[in-house]
Amino acid sequence: MSMPWQLREGLRRHPKGSRPPRPIAEQLPSINVKDLGIPRRYGVTNVINLSFKFPDVPSVKATAETVEFQLRSVHRGQPGPKQVFRIKAINTGIGIRHCLFCNCGRSVERLYYHQRRLACLRCCNAIRLSQACNHQQRPILQASKVETFLNAHPRIKRKTRERLNQKLSKLLLQAQSRYKT
Repeated sequence: MSMPWQLREGLRRHPKGSRPPRPIAEQLPSINVKDLGIPRRYGVTNVINLSFKFPDVPSVKATAETVEFQLRSVHRGQPGPKQVFRIKAINTGIGIRHCLFCNCGRSVERLYYHQRRLACLRCCNAIRLSQACNHQQRPILQASKVETFLNAHPRIKRKTRERLNQKLSKLLLQAQSRYKT
């Protein structure tokens, strides 16, 4: 039986091992739009120091229209490149939620730092960790996420904590049964 033409064409264009592995989004440093302190009034500028959290992005200037990231230079003593992103304010009925426009035109809430620039998930060509796992590893990944959430939020309501603990035990049993342990 011969190979389908789509697969043959894809393998011809991109032989195995010719492309570098795609980065994992959860492992990349990221900046959420909620952490930027975007002012609500026009004409007001907030300057935020991110040097402790992101050494490569030392400062951010946020206005109601744009956010300007000052990146660190490769050479000492010289100013680094600047990246400017437009802001879109979304009225949710409860309040205002902000999104940033990436250079590709998408509105995103999170920017990832990859290859000395800030970009959205698609522009970084990154994948989620669940996309890199197979069906046997996924319950373990979900269990670790639930456990991390429970440890990060100690003051959750009792009913919610019980429900999440039940889900955690169910996921761990599922993972054990898949590995036949």
